[in-house]
Amino acid sequence: MLHKCLAAVPIFMPVACLLAVFMLAACQQQPQPRWNVLLVTFDTTRADFIGAYGKEDASTPTLDGMAANGTLFERAMSSNPVTQPSHSTILTGTYPLAHGVRDNGLFKLPEASETLAEILRANGYRTGAAIGGFPLVRSFGLDQGFDFYDDHLTAVRQDHRGRPAARARNTWYDERPASHVNDAILPWLREPGDRPFFVWLHYWDPHHPHIAPPPYGQQFEHDPYQGEIAYADQSLGVILRDLEFRGELDRTIVVVTSDHGEGRGEHREETHAFLAYDPTLHVPLIMQVPDGPKGQRVVERVGTVDIVPTVLDLLGIQTPAAVQGRSLVQLMNQPAEPAPRNRHRYYSESMSPRFSHDFGELRALYWGPYKFIHGPRSELFNLTEDLAELHDLIGTDPELAREMESGLKDFIEQYASPVAAAATHDFDESVRRRLAALGYLSTSEDNASTVSETLRTDGIAPQDRVGEVNLQQRLRQLLGRGQFKLAEQILKRLLGPYPDHPYYQAKLALVYLGQNKTDAAAAVVDNTDAIEPAHVTDYLAVAESLFAAGQQQRGLAMITRITESARSAPAYMALARMHRQRDEDDAFLAAIENALEAQSDHLGARLELARYRIESGAYQQAEELLTGLLADYPIHPEVNLWFARWLNQTGDSAGAISRLDRILTLWPGRCAAHLQRLEWLTDEQQSGRLEAAQRELQKYCRDQETLSRATELLGDAYAG
Repeated sequence: MLHKCLAAVPIFMPVACLLAVFMLAACQQQPQPRWNVLLVTFDTTRADFIGAYGKEDASTPTLDGMAANGTLFERAMSSNPVTQPSHSTILTGTYPLAHGVRDNGLFKLPEASETLAEILRANGYRTGAAIGGFPLVRSFGLDQGFDFYDDHLTAVRQDHRGRPAARARNTWYDERPASHVNDAILPWLREPGDRPFFVWLHYWDPHHPHIAPPPYGQQFEHDPYQGEIAYADQSLGVILRDLEFRGELDRTIVVVTSDHGEGRGEHREETHAFLAYDPTLHVPLIMQVPDGPKGQRVVERVGTVDIVPTVLDLLGIQTPAAVQGRSLVQLMNQPAEPAPRNRHRYYSESMSPRFSHDFGELRALYWGPYKFIHGPRSELFNLTEDLAELHDLIGTDPELAREMESGLKDFIEQYASPVAAAATHDFDESVRRRLAALGYLSTSEDNASTVSETLRTDGIAPQDRVGEVNLQQRLRQLLGRGQFKLAEQILKRLLGPYPDHPYYQAKLALVYLGQNKTDAAAAVVDNTDAIEPAHVTDYLAVAESLFAAGQQQRGLAMITRITESARSAPAYMALARMHRQRDEDDAFLAAIENALEAQSDHLGARLELARYRIESGAYQQAEELLTGLLADYPIHPEVNLWFARWLNQTGDSAGAISRLDRILTLWPGRCAAHLQRLEWLTDEQQSGRLEAAQRELQKYCRDQETLSRATELLGDAYAG
């Protein structure tokens, strides 16, 4: 290019030198701005449930369109069948052996693990993320490198008229639908600026329990899992159309994958997180690159560990030495081969059986046509001939098995990193209780979140106990739906071999309570020698039911025993509520103080203490408490309701009613606020506003107690 420019300069002209400089500057190509990057992860999505992967009745037009306009990788493997460790691999380009995250909740991504967001931010990108499920909230470390990380999973839900609504499904984790994930990221994505962006979106929807939203629940009534994938696909389409409308899509790399698949009964695994077979490890991977190949299909085995180096290669950014995946750019640009090449080794693992049930752990190596799964009962498969992993070769080819085991040892030795040790996380005890209460985390003492990078054969083979895990999952689903009779039947099967299992005993008490068998539930609690913190919530429900049924002394005794075994804020709050109903102020205050000692920022304890201060006339102390609560929870309806009551008690009735108006604008379904507003409007003799307030209450409140109290207030007002 330069020699052509020089040839065009008329050197005989007096201003030749100056003209040459200008012409050289004009002829030199200006560097193009870097492409944007959009990474989207569908949770729990099997590749074979996408149209482009062969599912004939799939409704995935967005992903199918991406495959037609980009590259589809037919055999992409996840490093772990669990959300948090798998996403740690996707975002760092390293195996769990290196980043150290081996299960949900127990680990935090080490700061020394460099994420794609950190790399791109250091190269001038603005970085944003919005996630849909609890295992990826910022406390687990995946927010590293993001300028914007939206993990607000408990945002108020709305019905089709925009009114606050209850959850549409009973979930094991906090979550939000894909449309809310889009709502969280789109304002940030549309912010003007001259820097390229990196965005990560996580759609939790295909995760169990499988309840597809309309219209996909109706369209796929026979298979709601398929409907959930269709909904996530539609949600991705919203983002891509927005980028296209703003002229950004043509300069954006789009990568879509999943953290893991779903068992769906194959190898007897109904969901995931337990076994290490391909139904939960084979995931979709589709990449759409500006000016890149279209309709390309890659048959060679790849991994989600390869996403980071591939994106960096496409952007011309040097890949850090710690990255363990490989760039797939060459594969994307070469014609597809008639048969897959499987030269590269890939590693996957399933550590959750040990952490959640004290069973054995599983590690898998993909090498050539073979897959070797090491554990208490190792297995060997030829995936070229046996893609369904049904014919174990471990006994028929022991020499090959030894070679594969040796290769796995070498792989672990090569890829394990001391950085992984920093992932062991001294997480909040409330997280442990939450996971254990779900049956997800073992409650034994031998479950420290440490992993020895050796091939262990101890423990029960997870393959032999997957039926038990399926029963546990069904139990949780039945409890969430309130089907207590069916849940009792499942529990009795689980209790057979484990009659004293603390988790099963706690759920048995809950099942009896759900069937109004309060005495039977109480007997379970009474016969439990040691009440573990993980099961406090279930036992508290029994004690409070006894108290409400008139057995106050028995309920108090049970609560006292629970607080002695598990000194937790929820237990002390239950005790405080009992003492409050008995007008035992000193005991009530002592219980509140114990709750705050156990958890100083406990919302319920702080709010209950503020209520007590208002009702006892200690307005200055109440103001201090409420001011702190408003700083922490500025739009919380109960906090604002009690602040309004404090305003009214201290003489600012107009400010109190104004505060209630604000609450009901944000939370129109709060019946307590509607009733309070009616009462104050009556006291203030604001008859002109009463009719409007009455209409608002009747619009949102249907329970008889609220309506009866409203009628009483209005009767008094009009009688006066």
